[in-house]
Amino acid sequence: MRKFLLNLTLILVLTAQILVPESEVRAQSVTTSDLIALVNNIRTSYGLPALTTNSILMSTAQWTAETMVAQGIYDHLTYHGYPDVRTRIANAGYCGGSTVWATENWAAGYSGHTIGDIQSQWADYQHMLPMTEANYTDIGAGIMTDSSGVTVYIVHAAYCGSGSSGSSGAVSYTAVPTTQFIEPVVTATPQEDGSIVHTVKYGQTLYTIAVWYGVTTDQIKALNGLTSSTIYEGDKLIIRGTPTITVTPTVTPTVFRPTRTPTATVQPTTPMPTVTPTPTPRPNLADILPKIDRQWLGLGLLVISAAGFFAVVWINFIKPMRKKK
Repeated sequence: MRKFLLNLTLILVLTAQILVPESEVRAQSVTTSDLIALVNNIRTSYGLPALTTNSILMSTAQWTAETMVAQGIYDHLTYHGYPDVRTRIANAGYCGGSTVWATENWAAGYSGHTIGDIQSQWADYQHMLPMTEANYTDIGAGIMTDSSGVTVYIVHAAYCGSGSSGSSGAVSYTAVPTTQFIEPVVTATPQEDGSIVHTVKYGQTLYTIAVWYGVTTDQIKALNGLTSSTIYEGDKLIIRGTPTITVTPTVTPTVFRPTRTPTATVQPTTPMPTVTPTPTPRPNLADILPKIDRQWLGLGLLVISAAGFFAVVWINFIKPMRKKK
C-alpha cells in the first residue's frame, strides 16, 4: 500500500510538471544571477570584460524592486519623488564619496516573462549601455513579485570616477517600457509659435520620448539633425516645429443689387427770348408841321370847332325849319 501511494505521488508530480506551461517554468527560474549573466554574456560578445557583482549594487537594486512593488510604482522611482539612481547608489556607500556613474534598467511582466523577453526589451541603445560601455565595472540585480503576480526586474550597473556614463557622455539613467508598463514623460506645453521643445531629463530615451508625444524617433531625428539615437541630459529636442500657416483666401460674398432702369433727367429748358414787337413810330402832323405856338394853335382849333358846330346846327336844325315856313 505504501509503495502504491509513493508511485501515485510520483505520477502526480510528473503530471503536474507536464501540465505546467514551459514558459511559466522558465519565468519562475529567472533569478538575479540570470539578469547578471544576461548583461555579462552580451558584454563579452563585444569583447568587453564581464562586470563584477557588487554587494552594494545588489542591495540598491533589490531595494528598488521591493519599493516599486510596495508602492505600486511601475516606473523609475525618481519620477515619484525618490532620489535618482546615482544618488541612491552613492548614499548606499558605493565609490566611498567619489563621483558615481550609474544606469538603471527595469522591466516588468506577468507570469511567463522569460529572460529572453527581458533581453528583447533591453535591446535599444540606451538599455544596452551596461553591455556596450567599457567604463562600467560593477553590477547588481533585484527581483520582486507583487500580489497580483507581476514581477519587477532591476539591474544596476555603475563605476566610480570622473567622466560620464559612456564614451559619448550619453544619458545613463535608462528604463524599459513593457506592454504592461510604460514610463511617463512629462510632455512640454506648446510655445507661443506652436512649436514643442522637450528638455531631456535624466533617464529618458529617444524611444520613450517619441512614444509619449505620439511621434516616431525618425521624426525627432529629422527635426533635430540627429544621426543616432544618442541623447544627452539637458538636450532640447524639437518635437514639433512651428506650424506652417496656410493662408486661406477669404471669400467675400457678392451682393447682387437690382439694376436700376435709368430715368431720364428733365433738363431745364433754356427760356427763349420773347420777341416783343417794337412799334415803329409813324410820322404825324405834329412832327411834320413847323413848330406853332401852342396858345395860338389852341385858339385856332377852338374857332374851327365852333364853326363846325355852327355848321352842323345850321344844316340839321335851322335850315330845315326855315324850309317848312
